[in-house]
Amino acid sequence: MTSEAIRDLLKPLIGRSGSISLDVGRTGQIGFVTTENEKLTSVEVRPDGLVRMERETGWAVVDPGEVVAVARDSEPKASAGQFL
Repeated sequence: MTSEAIRDLLKPLIGRSGSISLDVGRTGQIGFVTTENEKLTSVEVRPDGLVRMERETGWAVVDPGEVVAVARDSEPKASAGQFL
């Protein structure tokens, strides 16, 4: 997947609650919950091509070449969610 594709999928989720999961090639699934107090605040493509996702309490950097799928569950507490 490309950096721009991941950014474009995640940008509409800025400021919204739910859970976001990335299926990463040889690593497995990486996920994080965005609550009322910890929302996604920005998603950007860094100059080196990596994707930086920032929340109010921290950040994560992902290599887009390893990402195979992106999933979101808008109600992680009330639903079993999507499984990849």
